[in-house]
Amino acid sequence: MAAHPHWKSARQEIISKRFAFLGSYPPCPWYRQLKSEFSALVNVTPEEQEHFMNDEVRLFLAGYETENIRFGYGSDSDAPISLRVNPSLDPFMRSAVERFKNILIDIWHIRTYSYDLKHDRSFSLTARAVAYEVVKRLNELLQRIIEGDDYDLADYGLNTLSRNVSTVKSSIKVYADVVKAVKKDGLIGGQVLTMLHRARENAVVSKDIQDLSEIFEVAWKIFASRIGIWVEQGLVDDCELEFIIWPTSALSSSAIAKITSASKLKLDSKDYILVEDLCPSFLMRLLPSIAKCGNYIYMLEKAQVREPLSVDWAKLDIIGLQRKVQEIEKAKSAMVLKQLRTAIPFDSAIRDTMTLLLKARDLDVLIRSKESILYRPVEEVSKQQLRRLSDAFIKGLAVKFPFVSNFKLSYSTSIVFEELRAFGLIVDAPKEPLPTKEQPIALDLLTLTYTPPAKMGKLIPIYVVSLYVFVFRVCLQLHAAINCLSDAMFELGLTRDPGNFRRAAILTSLHRNVLDLTVSIADAVTRAIMDFENEMAKADSIDAVLRLQKDVVHQIFKESRLDQWKKVAYLQRLVDLISSHGVNGLLHSTSLSEDYYVILEEVESMQLIE
Repeated sequence: MAAHPHWKSARQEIISKRFAFLGSYPPCPWYRQLKSEFSALVNVTPEEQEHFMNDEVRLFLAGYETENIRFGYGSDSDAPISLRVNPSLDPFMRSAVERFKNILIDIWHIRTYSYDLKHDRSFSLTARAVAYEVVKRLNELLQRIIEGDDYDLADYGLNTLSRNVSTVKSSIKVYADVVKAVKKDGLIGGQVLTMLHRARENAVVSKDIQDLSEIFEVAWKIFASRIGIWVEQGLVDDCELEFIIWPTSALSSSAIAKITSASKLKLDSKDYILVEDLCPSFLMRLLPSIAKCGNYIYMLEKAQVREPLSVDWAKLDIIGLQRKVQEIEKAKSAMVLKQLRTAIPFDSAIRDTMTLLLKARDLDVLIRSKESILYRPVEEVSKQQLRRLSDAFIKGLAVKFPFVSNFKLSYSTSIVFEELRAFGLIVDAPKEPLPTKEQPIALDLLTLTYTPPAKMGKLIPIYVVSLYVFVFRVCLQLHAAINCLSDAMFELGLTRDPGNFRRAAILTSLHRNVLDLTVSIADAVTRAIMDFENEMAKADSIDAVLRLQKDVVHQIFKESRLDQWKKVAYLQRLVDLISSHGVNGLLHSTSLSEDYYVILEEVESMQLIE
């Protein structure tokens, strides 16, 4: 959790305005300090002291300072640190009262802090509910002790009272720790649940675990009820901003921007934002599902009538709530998928996307028609030239594949092999960056930028397309290499010079190597798309559709063996060799055979080809 999260200051400002009409609440009635000094006791026998001190300790347990027992306070805290007992009392009597010090200080914390939690609106409904529960349980424990008639003069009254108090000391300590944590840390909503859950996990004594579990249930019912309203109806019932979902109506645009910038998850609706800090720690894994349920409701037709809640969410335990949320997420996801596939041309859109990025449609046309631009240094290609290049390529494809119009050619910051190394698709990729080219050409950095329509971005998201772009860029390098080799072989054939036989053999071998790589990727793409189409017919949720789209890339890389870095390195060496030589170098370079044989020796040692 951030040290000073933006949501805290935003909430404080809203709550102070919203509840300003209540004014300040009355001072706490418990343990009000007596201003008078202790009165000296004269001619009071120990037996008489025993009688009235027994009553005074009981009164102190009830929440009031007495004539002979007061709290001692330090200068750096609002809480008491000691007991002040009338010094004129019998020493044995003072010692007996001192034994109550720790439990009386715990009771002070419970009564005083709970009063603040119940009346101070900077806290929240959950904190108040916990405070009410703790005070109720404290009163139940103390009532039978305070009002009890057990008093055996032979057994000394304070000793009997001390033994009775000791039986509830553990529970009172637990209650005090709870209210102190809520008060001092300013906990609200899910933060209270996190604290109670951790305390319960760390508890050892069964009675403490039971106490914490019962207090936890009080706070849990509030949170679970709000979860139910959100995931089933997309609504929030919380005027105190303690739930994980906040309505934006009361927030300024700057506050919304600051809060959302600190959140990894975003909601689609502009009416609500997500505050991750207020999610209980034990439900963090469920948070994406909770957010998705709201997103799906937002994506459904607004005219749809909201149905009543399917269950009483307050009665669900943690496991039951998790299962119910996942069940609702799946059901709403299926509804949204059905609606989107009816309302927008998703099937044709994914077909067009795969045609462009995976099947590498019309790459040869792009390379052939714009070869003069693609082989220029990047800095020599103007933005206008790149835009014209993109328009010529994309608009031509968009005639048959309309969704392609959502793409445009652009430059990446690094070559595709460096991006593959850094992305994580290849498990054995080196940790160190690849050497950079001194003067990269346009072909090296050419990529595609995807700008989807709002609804289509849910079914074909940018992160999935970014995976497909890897395949597109690798295919672009291979197709460019094949075109370059084909031109060189054609020029070499025109010479009809028998002395070029050795060079022709090298070019033919290079062509076969590159073609084999291209065919292996194309075959993997074909199989992956066929499997995708078969599985898509069974997909019943948006998550299933997204998973299938990601699986396509992983299948392509696995079947073409591009998930092995040595195969990628081999591919890079080949295309770099061809690109660096160009057609002229392939025809005349004296080092071509030597450079090629170095690659072949490495390939044979890695046993990548036969």
